Amino acid sequence: MARRLTGADGACFILRDEDKCYYVDEDAIAPLWKGKRFPLEACISGWVMLNRQPALIPDIYADDRIPHDAYRPTFVKSLAIVPIRSLGPVGALAVYWANTARPTATEVRWLQSLADSTALALEYLESQAEVNKARGIANLLEGENARLRDTANPAAPGELLRMCFLTKRFEIGGRWVAIEELLELCYGVHVTHGLSPEGLAQITADRAARGRKIAKEV
Repeated sequence: MARRLTGADGACFILRDEDKCYYVDEDAIAPLWKGKRFPLEACISGWVMLNRQPALIPDIYADDRIPHDAYRPTFVKSLAIVPIRSLGPVGALAVYWANTARPTATEVRWLQSLADSTALALEYLESQAEVNKARGIANLLEGENARLRDTANPAAPGELLRMCFLTKRFEIGGRWVAIEELLELCYGVHVTHGLSPEGLAQITADRAARGRKIAKEV
């Protein structure tokens, strides 16, 4: 697509890999750097990512940002590179010409639009990966809860359970557990906490009693 949009002789899709530029894929009249990694500071693609702006170079051998030794074995004489995502670039799209060329403003806009679309696709894939990871964790937790319920030996209807009269904890399968864990193990009920009217009244009464005690001491 990048070659067709700009009439270039080659195109590369580059991703940032920590402090390296990783040349993921290419479409060109001759081999370039597919599968290779170069330091960000030693690569024009890295310059584009670090500076968050395009590089339009009609003569690569007249530009000091180009590692000339890496380009001499190739057909490349001119290039244009745009960042994938302007804010915090995750990669770059590059197009190359075998002859001296200068892309038009329209071609650069097309190339940047393609890079922006690529950024959206990468973000979608990343979000899907996070969703799948979350689903995997949820499935793992659900399976672990089921295993705990199966091994807890819950009480049968009418059976007596032992409860500690001090801590109000229950004995299940040789373990002393809180009422929340008892409900989850035996009945699969997930408990959250709130404050009933009776509880609020008790708190209010306790505060009032403390106030009266302090007043008497004063």
